[in-house]
Amino acid sequence: MNSDSKIRSQKVLIVEDDEDTTLLFTLVLERGGHEVRVAKSASEAIAVARSFEPAVVLIDIGLPDMNGHRLAPALRAVPTLALCRFIAVTGHRAQSMVARSIAAGFEAHLTKPVSAANLLAAVQA
Repeated sequence: MNSDSKIRSQKVLIVEDDEDTTLLFTLVLERGGHEVRVAKSASEAIAVARSFEPAVVLIDIGLPDMNGHRLAPALRAVPTLALCRFIAVTGHRAQSMVARSIAAGFEAHLTKPVSAANLLAAVQA
C-alpha cells in the first residue's frame, strides 16, 4: 500500500455466536475504521442486514439456527445486498470446506483463529 492509499471505511456485519470472537472482530474492525454491527444468529442477521445494509458480511459457518452456507445465499437474495461481499469464517481447515464456501457464494474463507491483519485485509479486499 503506498502513502497515497487510504483505507476505505466499510459497513461490516459480523454474524457470529461466540462472544469472544465477536468482541475481538469488533475491536479489530472498529479500530481499523469500519462501522460494525453484530448478529448472533441467522435470523437476527437477516433483520440487521436489511436495516444496516452492510458492504461486507462475515459469517460463521456453524451458527445455531442455520449454517452459514445456507445463510449467505439467503442474504444475497435481499436486493440491497446484491453487491455485498461475503466472507466465511470457520474453524474448519479442510479444502472441502473452502470449496463449499466458494460454492455457497462466499468471496473469501477465513479459518479461525484469524489474525487482525488477515481480518482487515479480507474486509478491505
